[in-house]
Amino acid sequence: MLDFIKENIPVIVTFLSGAGAWGYERNKRKADLKKADTENNKSIMDLYQEALDDLKKRYDADLKELSEKYDAKFSEMEARYNRLKKSFEDYKKNINETN
Repeated sequence: MLDFIKENIPVIVTFLSGAGAWGYERNKRKADLKKADTENNKSIMDLYQEALDDLKKRYDADLKELSEKYDAKFSEMEARYNRLKKSFEDYKKNINETN
């Protein structure tokens, strides 16, 4: 058995070196993949946050525009109501004067 080991020392050393290098490379590759995955997740979160911020800005702008349109329409309807009310009061006044 000792003779076998002495004869094959270069093969055994090469095998152990290759196995060690393979294990080191495998661990390094896993760490690189984990780092890349973390960076991708951060990038996805940044994109999502940017989309939410943009959505909030657009929502606020649309809400403001809608509020302004509502206020303008309300003022217009109020003015129209007041004109109709005045017209009706004038009509009632003319009817009472005629009778």
